[in-house]
Amino acid sequence: MTQSPLQFEGDSAAQVVTRYYEHAYDQGWTDGLPVIPATPESVQRFVAASGRAGDDLIGILPPRKGRATVEVIAVNAVMAGCRAEYMPVIIAAIEGLVDPSYPLEFMQVTTNPMAPFLLVNGPIRKKLDINFGTGCLGPGWRANATIGRAIRLTLINVGGALPGVYSKVSFGSPLRYSYMCGENEEENPWTPFHVDRGFKRDDSTVTVFKASNFCNISGGEGVGPDEILRQIATNMPPMYAGGDGALLLLGVNHARSLYEAGLTKRDVQQRLWELARLPRSHFAESFASTEIAAGRGDLSTVWRARTPDEIYVAVAGGAGPQDVYIGAGMPQTRLIRPVA
Repeated sequence: MTQSPLQFEGDSAAQVVTRYYEHAYDQGWTDGLPVIPATPESVQRFVAASGRAGDDLIGILPPRKGRATVEVIAVNAVMAGCRAEYMPVIIAAIEGLVDPSYPLEFMQVTTNPMAPFLLVNGPIRKKLDINFGTGCLGPGWRANATIGRAIRLTLINVGGALPGVYSKVSFGSPLRYSYMCGENEEENPWTPFHVDRGFKRDDSTVTVFKASNFCNISGGEGVGPDEILRQIATNMPPMYAGGDGALLLLGVNHARSLYEAGLTKRDVQQRLWELARLPRSHFAESFASTEIAAGRGDLSTVWRARTPDEIYVAVAGGAGPQDVYIGAGMPQTRLIRPVA
């Protein structure tokens, strides 16, 4: 006897899950990876964990102009493999994505593989076991992997960004599966990123960046602050997709070295802004002209950012002379609402 379109009498749990995945894949509901069946019971549990009503509208997602209600977001979070308690983070991130100043529609339909990058701050990092230390950009951490994945599934299933349909991305990117980490506030000698954005230290926030690929930067340890920053700057080329700014995830070794040398975070931004430049002749003339017209260059050089303020600095990762540069900008920071 048929119990549901995807479940039959005598089915094992593995058979149900496999049939659900095959059906979801055929419908274009997945990112290509297996998904967890979203049952009415699991969805209701996730809605309850959000602290909101299921029909609360969080935003309209382009280009299909789908309604991202709490219940719909919960369905995608279940499918992504999230825990129910991740819901407030996911909702806050989507609130940032739908801000009118965030270029979500452009990101959904462009040929460039840009993706949202999520930076999480505050006590929620430890409460949800969000990785901000060794290996924080993955793999191996459930919260980091599935919160980002829930965002991607929502952008596909609600916004319609299915490759080859609305999304015209030429190559795509593995970063479009999940792209997030926490900030290593415990080993950050300066103020945390969300405090720089006007929040209190004990607030929990998520910042959504328009982001492109990242570059892992090795070296510069033990040779002084100027050489550390010069080494970083040489790995920060102008990048059109991230032309609105740059995010530097300083490793803890370099953050400590720079701080002990007396540099403030503002000093780091200023020096990188001065160093991260290349001769105009290094680029195709059309690219150089576009960057200069946008305020990221002059007659002889092309800059990484218009101003030092567009070079965002956070501390993350584990020990070692390693840093990460991400072409990223237009950050939207949202408070993660506590659930009573």
